[in-house]
Amino acid sequence: MQQMSVSPVFVGRGTEITALADALRRAGTGSPQTVLVGGEAGVGKTRLLEEFLDRAGHGGGVVTTLGGCLEIGAEGLPYAPIAGALRRLHRTLGPELEAAAAGSEGHLARLLPEFGDGDGEPNDEYGRARLFEHTARLIERLGADRTLVIAVEDLHWSDRSTRELLAYLVRTLHRARVLLVATYRSDDLHRRHPLRPFLAELDRLRTVQRLELARFRRGEVAAQLAGILGTAAPDRQLVDRIHRRSEGNPFFVEELATAFEDGCGAGLTDSLRDILLVRVESLDEEAQKVVRIAAEGGSHVEHALLAAVLADLMADEEELIGALRTAVGANILRLDSDGEGYRFRHALVREAVSDDLLPGERHRINRKFALAVEAEPHLVPADALPARLANYWYHAHDPARALPTALDAARAARRRNAFAEQLRMLERALELWDMVSEDVLAHTLRPYDWAETYPPGSCDVRPQDEDCDRIQLIDVLAEAVVAARRSGDRERGLSLAKRALKLVDETVDPLRAAWFRINRARMLGHLRRSGDDEEIAYAHRLVDHLPPSAVQAEVFALGAGVAMLKDPGPEHIELAERAIRIAREVGAPAGEPPARM
Repeated sequence: MQQMSVSPVFVGRGTEITALADALRRAGTGSPQTVLVGGEAGVGKTRLLEEFLDRAGHGGGVVTTLGGCLEIGAEGLPYAPIAGALRRLHRTLGPELEAAAAGSEGHLARLLPEFGDGDGEPNDEYGRARLFEHTARLIERLGADRTLVIAVEDLHWSDRSTRELLAYLVRTLHRARVLLVATYRSDDLHRRHPLRPFLAELDRLRTVQRLELARFRRGEVAAQLAGILGTAAPDRQLVDRIHRRSEGNPFFVEELATAFEDGCGAGLTDSLRDILLVRVESLDEEAQKVVRIAAEGGSHVEHALLAAVLADLMADEEELIGALRTAVGANILRLDSDGEGYRFRHALVREAVSDDLLPGERHRINRKFALAVEAEPHLVPADALPARLANYWYHAHDPARALPTALDAARAARRRNAFAEQLRMLERALELWDMVSEDVLAHTLRPYDWAETYPPGSCDVRPQDEDCDRIQLIDVLAEAVVAARRSGDRERGLSLAKRALKLVDETVDPLRAAWFRINRARMLGHLRRSGDDEEIAYAHRLVDHLPPSAVQAEVFALGAGVAMLKDPGPEHIELAERAIRIAREVGAPAGEPPARM
């Protein structure tokens, strides 16, 4: 077994630890604080966070919890770090957390399924706002008698819903004894990265502090090497060489130190990928097999799931445990904070291992993960199941399985009011649609889910079709239009609605054509663009002489509302009253206020 290269000594970071301790002290007085810790990959953000949480947890009167954002391989899983943090709090506090959640269980179930299924709560335009409010209320109650530290790792991988919930908490927690700490990889933040505006928004708040971790100087590299090598004074030439090669990145210092101990320091290339893979390639064959398969499991993989995937590749459980122990002992894998699964020592190692796989290997491994999860869904948390399954099938390059699971994951995200993640999965479904056979489209897809007043299915206009009740491409576009609008991505919503209108024969489906046009009108209004009046007028002509319907009521209501902003004449008031009568008749809301009201 190889020697672990993690330094047993916490090196440097005195300024940052002091800043975190000061923030904790202020939070303890009832002034909620937020600290954002940035730095390049491998610079020591996780080590700093672990050290701080350990010190805070031993300080008395402080409860800490940690949640991690999931890497791109698990995209579409909303609120993952908040759910993870609450789940750990549930295990720590038990009945105390349940008492604090009293009265909010139905809303909080969208974050933590342990509270129930949440089906009793309305899933309307304001569902997400209610979820955010009840989450803040829970955290305030938990922070009433103690200082609560909530840490979130890898914010650069966060989904949009998580960022919006965190921003809400930062802005609305006023008197609770709460400290929020989040880490992010600053070298991943390209100009259009979605985290950049989030950080800029929080920077304006006086309770938010940003820390940027710098690379180690030579003296700190020397101290790190002393801890790793177990010597008081490492060789000066070795310190100089490793400091030069690593450029002060603590993770690379560890990798280079281990390579030196193994006698292969001189043979390393300047390629980071080679540096990262050196230790993996020195493992025995069985341990390498486990590491390669774990790399495709995601940024976190459960032990039971890994065992199921490896069942036909390992002789028995003992062989698997032995290979895992070797990988953990070599500090390539590490136990997660729950002790139920594994993470890579660093995301860069996982990326390097995954990139080193042949395409066919990656597809085959992801297929094994998907089949294992389908056979035994309990192997992954219930809230993660739809998105995990969708991603495994997608990366297995199996469109016939990836399409239905993407649609299922979109529905699951919508039920949690995670509209940005719903949109991402629906767009994946649109990407896959033309790659599957008619048999798949006819027999394996879920029914239409929900898209406000959109008239679903096609049986009302094509009842002779045997498959008229299955979800159609036009229905997926309708769900995506609503998801785009509700997530704030109105530009994308306009594009999706335009695509849908090319597919709709308005002489056969006038209601659907009118529905897409009224949604275009609403988004144009929100964007302060011209053209909304024309879209409303077109939709009005399409539905004016049709039987009463929810779409007709929405068209009339929006048309009347926009018109009355310019000229509150009697004909517009009459149109609004007509919309209300139709809405009552068909049992539907008479649209929403126009964007310019």
